[in-house]
Order: sequence, then structure tokens, then C-alpha cells
Amino acid sequence: MQIVHFTQGACDALRTHDAKGVHFLPLADGQGDTHVACAYLDPGAEIQAPSLTHAAALLVVHGRVTIVSERGNPRNINIAAGMGAIVEPQEPYTFRSDTGAIVLLIESDELTPHARGISSPERIAGQTWPSDAVLT
Repeated sequence: MQIVHFTQGACDALRTHDAKGVHFLPLADGQGDTHVACAYLDPGAEIQAPSLTHAAALLVVHGRVTIVSERGNPRNINIAAGMGAIVEPQEPYTFRSDTGAIVLLIESDELTPHARGISSPERIAGQTWPSDAVLT
């Protein structure tokens, strides 16, 4: 077993993808083209089209993020800690955080959301994280 450390101080400023206020740390690479990373977003941070060649899972573990989907009619999707989004390869998007956030990123050739993980009002109504009281 190897231990990975992904506190903010372990991350480096991201200087690609027109990133502003983003600190990034690769955590693991898998078979084929699979990657796991962590991003710390400062308040006001933004990344444009971070992955078009891969499917990506953006999992917010702290804070809030807005994903701007640019497929079809552009729309803003707001997600908070305990939520995530699965983006298909070649699906253009930008994500940003007005308040700051910590996001785990998983990239692979293909990612399919598991049926038990897909949000539905019945499944998530009233669910919170202990830190939510601090964020309101």
C-alpha cells in the first residue's frame, strides 16, 4: 500500500486550460488512459474545457462548483459537496467556484454512472454533509 497526500499545500498551480485560481495534483494513473487527481479551487477559480479527450467524473468533496455545460443550449449546473457530475468525452464544459472548492477528478476513456449513484429527488431529499451548516 502507498499513501497519497492531497492537501492544498501538496498541489501546484494549474497553468493550462485557461485556469485561474486552481491548484492541481495528480494522484493515480490506471490501466489504459485512466487518471485520478485532486483540484483545489480558490474563490473565483475557473477551468475551461479541462478534458475533452476523456470522460470525466467531477466529485465535489468540499464547497460548491458551477459547471457550465456548453452542449446544446448552454446551462449552469450548481453542485455542492457530496455531489458530482459525469461528463462524456468531447462534451465541452467549464467549471468554476465562487466560494472555493475541493474536487476529485477521475478521467477515463469511458465512465458510466451507476444507477444507485444517480441523483433523484426521492433519494437525496434532505441529505446533507456535516460541513453544510458552515456553508449556509
